[in-house]
Amino acid sequence: MRQRIPWLTAVVLALAAGTFALVATTPATALTVQQQRSFGTIARGTTACVGPLSPSAAQGVQIFGFTNGTTTLTWQVYSVSAQNAPALVFQSTGLSVSQVIPPSGNLLFHACVVKTAQAAQDYDLSLNSQPLG
Repeated sequence: MRQRIPWLTAVVLALAAGTFALVATTPATALTVQQQRSFGTIARGTTACVGPLSPSAAQGVQIFGFTNGTTTLTWQVYSVSAQNAPALVFQSTGLSVSQVIPPSGNLLFHACVVKTAQAAQDYDLSLNSQPLG
């Protein structure tokens, strides 16, 4: 007796085969993206930072962050080195941020989120070693 494969199983197998083909054809020159991430609840008067991180692509590092709160947060990126004090290279105030910061010499970068007013709120902050999407 011949056994029939249900249509859902056939679709899953086809998708798995397609995924395998996609992975097998991915270029070997892909760069690895490093990420520093912080998330949770931030209270008034506090700062949360991630880093240090160096760029892994010519475009630089990317800060990406958001809050589900209704109060804006301040998003910052600092360049850092062993010879100098951290220098603010980017700052934005809003409910979210997505910005690429170009590299500058051999500097490393830190990203921070600052909460200055009202009640505590949730946040999610990432610093990527190269731009994503």
